[in-house]
Amino acid sequence: MDEKSIRKKLLSSDLKTLHRPLGGAGSSPYTPISLAALIPGNRLTFNLYLKVAQKGGQGFKYLPFLKQEEAWETKWQDLLTQKGIDLLYFLNEDLEKAIAYLNNSLLLLKYESAKVSQELLAVFSEHLNLSIRLAFQSSRFGPVVQQAKGHVEDLIERLQQDPTSIKQVWKILYHHYDLYNHSLNICLLGIAFMLSLKRSARETRDMGLAGLFHDVGMIRIPQEIIVKKEPLTPGERAELYHHPEIGYRLLSKETSLSQVPNDVLRLALEHHENADGSGYPLHLPLSRQHSWTRVIRLLDSYESLTVMRPFRPAYKPFEAIKIIREARGPRGPIYDLATLKNFIAFLSAN
Repeated sequence: MDEKSIRKKLLSSDLKTLHRPLGGAGSSPYTPISLAALIPGNRLTFNLYLKVAQKGGQGFKYLPFLKQEEAWETKWQDLLTQKGIDLLYFLNEDLEKAIAYLNNSLLLLKYESAKVSQELLAVFSEHLNLSIRLAFQSSRFGPVVQQAKGHVEDLIERLQQDPTSIKQVWKILYHHYDLYNHSLNICLLGIAFMLSLKRSARETRDMGLAGLFHDVGMIRIPQEIIVKKEPLTPGERAELYHHPEIGYRLLSKETSLSQVPNDVLRLALEHHENADGSGYPLHLPLSRQHSWTRVIRLLDSYESLTVMRPFRPAYKPFEAIKIIREARGPRGPIYDLATLKNFIAFLSAN
């Protein structure tokens, strides 16, 4: 079945489409890409596929939707959106082509306007999402960190010029969990929250970069542990608890301090430390933690609670805040109460 036949069948509703990716990261030869990141009129440099259900509901398959060199058109965006579809897919082998396509789109959008548009944010987030996929798969973090620095600094500058645009960040957060979506969400939330606290551009940049790379150690954790629906065994839990140290070593080994600031390395190492000193891997009390560890710890938990996971649906924001507020360790609250108060004010304003 060719692309034109697929599109004709879609128009007639003969195809049962699947809106969301199934399975964990790395379990498919295809990578999702958001429709919002595709620019009408731009020619594709890779093939795009539509995920559809097999007859009888037994599994799914990917059917060709648009060919390389075809232009993405508003009519395809409208058609798929009407069907409740917000993702298409490309072959994993075309990952670098997709990143280059999004980078060109990002440069074009930056040139066209100094303002933060919804389109710019969508391309920005998808570009970084695919870039960290490539980095995490190859462990070549240096070039991606350098590129991410530039993009994050540019975004922060634009958001500082127009603080009202911070509200747009909420519209592009990913709602289904995978390692890359989670990392991008923490990056975006971290930038927005730090700006709401009137922190400096450097501090905000470092929080954004820490969000991108805080969970890089998870690439060394078996996938079956990450997506397991049942409670983890003590051995599995111990293995999972090593991921901050693994991430710290990977970032330290594969890059340099000129690429990854020391503050980013510390936040990657400490992002599971609790306010009462009961966290891991170092069991640091609040007084010995990096001053922004309490922020990334809170953002990490809030984001994890408010997106769909393989083992549960997403909690609503007020439900997540209630869980966080009531969480206690052996010596007191897990989360810093002053930071939580600021975060609630941030949520209320957005």
